[in-house]
Amino acid sequence: MNMVCNWTNRLVALGATIVGLLAPEGAAAEVVTLQELEEQALRNQARWEAVDAATTEADAEVRAARAQKMPSFWMNVMGVIAPGSDVERVLTTDGREVNVRASPTVRETTAFRPNARYEGTIDMRAPLYDGQTRASLKAAEAYRAAALASADASRETVLAMVRAAYLDWLATHLDHGFAVTALTDAKQQRERSALRVDDGERPPSELDTARYQELQAELAASDANARLDAARRLLESAVGTELPPDATPDATLLSVDTGATRSEKKWDIQALELRRDAARKEAEMHRKTRVPVLAIIGRTGIAGVNEQVFPMYQLGLNLSVPLWDGGRAISLAHAAEARAVELDALARDARLERTDEWTEARLERENAEAQLVIADALVTVSEKRVGQAEASYDLGAGDLESVANARAALREAQSRRVEIQVARADAVLRLRAE
Repeated sequence: MNMVCNWTNRLVALGATIVGLLAPEGAAAEVVTLQELEEQALRNQARWEAVDAATTEADAEVRAARAQKMPSFWMNVMGVIAPGSDVERVLTTDGREVNVRASPTVRETTAFRPNARYEGTIDMRAPLYDGQTRASLKAAEAYRAAALASADASRETVLAMVRAAYLDWLATHLDHGFAVTALTDAKQQRERSALRVDDGERPPSELDTARYQELQAELAASDANARLDAARRLLESAVGTELPPDATPDATLLSVDTGATRSEKKWDIQALELRRDAARKEAEMHRKTRVPVLAIIGRTGIAGVNEQVFPMYQLGLNLSVPLWDGGRAISLAHAAEARAVELDALARDARLERTDEWTEARLERENAEAQLVIADALVTVSEKRVGQAEASYDLGAGDLESVANARAALREAQSRRVEIQVARADAVLRLRAE
């Protein structure tokens, strides 16, 4: 009787296999890689508008500081109607006649007669020596470099979020596959049990047990599907776009090469160090406000009263020597130096923290690789136990509980191996980013 039952079960399994082969093949799933989503996230993140604005502002401040070293020109135009300041022709002591502005006294009849006075000039100032401008330019350039580093640090943060969400999606996707496989096995087992109960080979209570195991597998598959949807939504939120309906993760990421490394600057630390240097440059800039400024000044144009027009030009040197500003420049310099000391301490702490993170990632990778060898062996043994339990049940020497326990142990071993693989991949990716 057992032999007949075994042949019946084999025919059922063979029929299911043939149906699966003859069924129309569904559309191939679209594999989405981590690199693709990282690039998409950098394109989609709306926060880059703020980051780019900060960088643009820093560029503008550099250009403004550089412009202070160039000659500046401006035009002055003036027109007014007022009494007095008429033009008179007078004789100088050396016998020359010149035109001068003269105002009549209030007793004269023309004292209150309005006169049109006008002036149009182009003024120029070209700095020859200006230590403050050079210090201001250096400070602006330092702040621009810090802004660029901060932008890269923000991008690193986004990539880390995408990587964590992607690995979680990959783990839940594989776990969902195990749950679906377990549900398929439970359904097939229930169908085989129904045939054997109908043939009178097994008591009807065994069908209830098979149905109970199928419902448990169905509930586990539903829970795995819900977790997969949640992981997918989290990844879409990190990337900033929806994934294709048939998108699947790239499972080859679990076997990422541990020997491959890439050298990248840690922009969060570099941003702190550059902001520290910029604060020091700013302190120097404030101190330079006490340095004299030497410049060439010039003016050319015309001036006139009524119909009389006169040429105007001027060229000379201007020396400005700061004397006292109430201590404002020194106070601003001290504030900038204090900010530089604070940023230097933060940069040192961040570097120490990054070293600890690198050491932790290296240990996690080594531990995961050691555990992965054990997990592979455990999965292999669990698969053999499932085969033995099924064979024992087919021969009538075992029961469904033994088969269900063996399958549950296999799924647990498979899930545990995926967890170890994901932990290893995460550690490798973090080491690559160092």
